[in-house]
Amino acid sequence: MRNDLTMTTVGRKTGRPRRTEHAFDLDGERLVLVGVGSEQGPLLPGWYRDLMVHPDAEVLVGRESFQVKAHTARGAERRRLWKKVVAKEPIYQRYADSARGEVPVVVLEKA
Repeated sequence: MRNDLTMTTVGRKTGRPRRTEHAFDLDGERLVLVGVGSEQGPLLPGWYRDLMVHPDAEVLVGRESFQVKAHTARGAERRRLWKKVVAKEPIYQRYADSARGEVPVVVLEKA
């Protein structure tokens, strides 16, 4: 079963709300996103770049809405989460194989 959410971030340039939809995985109570988007190219997705400037966001999962704080997983945390998401969705490895850099793994924790 695929888990989907709608996330509202603050635009890094405009300061206005930006809504995007994402597949996610769970790590305990944390939500895990992979930093790929529809842009398909060397650039990181806009929603990711927004979160790096404004890490506070709002998430809607089903009918539940809540505030989150985002961070990019690094080191052992990233390796563990990457292995988990690739096992569930192997297409992420194909994205990584064609990316010019490391594909970000984003962790959203309830604020």
